[in-house]
Amino acid sequence: MKLSNTTEYALRILSFMAMDEKLLYTANDLFDKLQIPYRYLRKQLNFLLKQGLLVSVQGKTGGYQIAKSLNEISLMDIIEATDDTKFENMCFFGFSECPLTQKCSMHERWGEVRNSTLSLLKTTTLNDIKNENNLTNLSLK
Repeated sequence: MKLSNTTEYALRILSFMAMDEKLLYTANDLFDKLQIPYRYLRKQLNFLLKQGLLVSVQGKTGGYQIAKSLNEISLMDIIEATDDTKFENMCFFGFSECPLTQKCSMHERWGEVRNSTLSLLKTTTLNDIKNENNLTNLSLK
């Protein structure tokens, strides 16, 4: 599965912000930590605001914050908000849609992998990402 840069950056931004969802993050904070090109980062933040995934707080101590509970935002929600790829019909060989008239040798096997991946993306939330990261960080200390 090939995700767009926009989607990859959105996943990075929201996963990072999920580590402490109560904090307000400035664009400068996110730029320093995530090394996303600054102008692109600003566009991403505005886009995520419009999609309802972030809220912004204006003022000297303002910034961005995740708009919903971490349990309410799945990885698929983020992908669907930022990418127009149709994963349900994604072909192993790169066709935009599977040519159903003649199924390729990978059709059935790829279908299982694709469906498993879609299920994982739909059921994995930012809260899961946060908890997995915290467990990893604890084991490193």
